[in-house]
Amino acid sequence: MDRSRHGAASHTVVTAHQVCQEALRSGVGPAELRMLTGLDPAELTDFSRRLPADRLFAVWEAVMRRVDDPGFPIRAARSAALDARSAVYYLAAASATVRAAVTTSVANVSAWTTAYTISAVHRPGRLLGGLSLVLDGLDPGRLGARCEAEFQVADILASLRGEVGDAVTPPRVAFAHPAPRDTGTHRGYFGPGLAFDAPHTEIVLPAEVLDLPVSTAQPGLAGVLADHVAGLRAAHDMPATYALQIREWLLDRLVAGEPGTAGAAARALTVSERTLHRRLAAEATTFRAVCEATRRQFAVDLVRRSPRAVKEIASLVGFADSRSFHRAYLRWTGTTPGRDRSTAS
Repeated sequence: MDRSRHGAASHTVVTAHQVCQEALRSGVGPAELRMLTGLDPAELTDFSRRLPADRLFAVWEAVMRRVDDPGFPIRAARSAALDARSAVYYLAAASATVRAAVTTSVANVSAWTTAYTISAVHRPGRLLGGLSLVLDGLDPGRLGARCEAEFQVADILASLRGEVGDAVTPPRVAFAHPAPRDTGTHRGYFGPGLAFDAPHTEIVLPAEVLDLPVSTAQPGLAGVLADHVAGLRAAHDMPATYALQIREWLLDRLVAGEPGTAGAAARALTVSERTLHRRLAAEATTFRAVCEATRRQFAVDLVRRSPRAVKEIASLVGFADSRSFHRAYLRWTGTTPGRDRSTAS
């Protein structure tokens, strides 16, 4: 694995294209848009072309400062449903069922981005159960990354509604970042299951829609597109960022009941501890911050999805006693483990 490629996270120009198109619809002129973003909207038509992830986030930030509308990422995603899309989107749309479309999209994330990952996790429960799509790797402290998270989650829902009908409402939509100053557009689009400052960014697809047929299914086209997307994925596949690799390593340690230290992480990634800290700094994070976020995600997932006793979960995620775990959990989620577990069941 060529670890020198870290920091080269990229994204197809398709999202920059959709951001620019929505900006034009919002009254930003082409010349002004070129000045703001350094990109010519008319040239963002080759969706095999990639942008550095930092450049995409900077585009989001420049446009958001100009339009001054917290609901802009949601509107951009809604409009994107009528615009030109990526090859992965068309492959998903050609799938036979919603479940197959989701599986295809998750398996081919790197064909359109290496800036973050999307994983599918079965979420049991009567009220909030379904298939959870979790976005991981976007910095909740950066405006451009927050916009990308909101856009992608809204786009997932727009695609789902396009496939099976507008009546679909996800039981839960959560973002790891704080709420924007006005959430009216978000709440109107996502519904009552919306949350901010969550352990991770996710959208839960209702279990009852997963086996519904996709109205645009085309088995023959799906086969052709699958080969094309595989080529895109192979061309741009690269190691995850250091933060993501450490999160994966820490989760393995937590599952095994072992502590994770910076020195041990550095050895696992075959770099010096100093290099590890330097590369995390280049990704605008720290080992401590990654540890805290990982423990938080792991703890909340265990509370909501496993039958383990809260005392056992507290020990697994490194707390000396249940009381300190309860305090941390309340700080993370705004509720207690017991109440959170009863709500999810």
